[in-house]
Amino acid sequence: MFVRRPRAFAATALVAVELLMISTAFAPIAHAQPTVSATIIVGKAPYGIAYDSAKGEMFAVGYDADSVSVISDASNQVVATVNVGSSPADIAYDSAKGEMFVSNTVSDSVSVISDISNSVVATVKVGADPRGVAYDSSLGEVFVATSPSSTTGAVYEISDSNNTVVGTISVPGTATGIAYDSGKEELFVSTGSASVSVVSVSNGEIVASVTVPGLPRGITYDPDNGNLYVSNYFTSANSVSVISDSSNTVVATVGVGPWPFYSTYDPASHEVYVGDSDSHNVTVIDADTNTVVDTLTAGEYPTATAYDSALGEVFVTNFGINTVTVISGAGTTSTTSTSSSATPSTTSPSTSAVSSSTTSSPASTIASTSSSSSTIISSSSISTTVSSSSAPVTSSSSSTSSSSSSSSGSGGVPEFPYQLLTAAVFTFLLVTSYLVIRRRDR
Repeated sequence: MFVRRPRAFAATALVAVELLMISTAFAPIAHAQPTVSATIIVGKAPYGIAYDSAKGEMFAVGYDADSVSVISDASNQVVATVNVGSSPADIAYDSAKGEMFVSNTVSDSVSVISDISNSVVATVKVGADPRGVAYDSSLGEVFVATSPSSTTGAVYEISDSNNTVVGTISVPGTATGIAYDSGKEELFVSTGSASVSVVSVSNGEIVASVTVPGLPRGITYDPDNGNLYVSNYFTSANSVSVISDSSNTVVATVGVGPWPFYSTYDPASHEVYVGDSDSHNVTVIDADTNTVVDTLTAGEYPTATAYDSALGEVFVTNFGINTVTVISGAGTTSTTSTSSSATPSTTSPSTSAVSSSTTSSPASTIASTSSSSSTIISSSSISTTVSSSSAPVTSSSSSTSSSSSSSSGSGGVPEFPYQLLTAAVFTFLLVTSYLVIRRRDR
């Protein structure tokens, strides 16, 4: 009896330790809470944003600065400022050419920026009030949504080989947001008529029209499930419509914060990050279940989001305070729906070409633009232009859409297989140890 007790105690202790190790293996390492890790000062009234995977840089459009701020994701510093056309809005990355295409709403043009020289290498004239920009990697073309009138929209097709317009596609209503569906080779274009037009790229024909609530703005494509996520602007909607590209129907409606605009897809965690401008938050949607899994506090009037596949981070433009918020922990799946309270570090741009004065609201920002400037906030944005005396209905900002990166980066490697292997090894050691001690006790 006295001989076996120490061994029994040792066996019990060993079992307890190994059970603890197994539970640790299954701990939610891959379910860390995304948090705000940095805030970067950029050009005035930042709007669209896109990630350059080759350079590890974010390009943030300054609507009131007529420029684009180039941010290094290694240092979270502005490393260059590129002057573009008047009142730029949206931006898309052409991975084949290493170029950024920027829509200039007042200049009625698209600026082409080389990521090698960080300078404009071409300016392409398009239709009135260009907004959303999307890149088609299969054709090597860029599509730009424009609004020549309040009832008719047009999508301009630009070849990236010579930076010239090679075609136009007519869509109903004011074309704003746009996304390219690589799986179906179709364009999804949000219009001012509470609908999304589905356009076949091969022949330029509208193959479907999908009704959504409110005023659809940003559109993001999820290549993993073939769904499109449409931000429904206006307080009467405050939702994201999920459209299946196989049936061209709404398969889910997800309630989010007020005035959702722009979104991006995180392929590592299968999540969609939506900027809810009027709540100053970013809503995180699980694309597998189409449910809200998190709400993160960003800056004032967040509009656009872009996913950094290398670092597993999401960058958010804050239209109201001229900053970009960096959310770390993207590329992992959060398990709670709490607002981030992390205190971010703030970095200033390393270049001083653009003034970064803080504005109290997008209303005051828009008021400083020229009288011919197209409004980017309020219900009056259904119209193509407004006069300088026309005030926005609310102090919110709107967003257009661009296609999001679908490549998985090192920051988003799923850890579950590793955890399962670790647990299996620990379980084997536990059982072996127990059997050895039992055999000695006999």
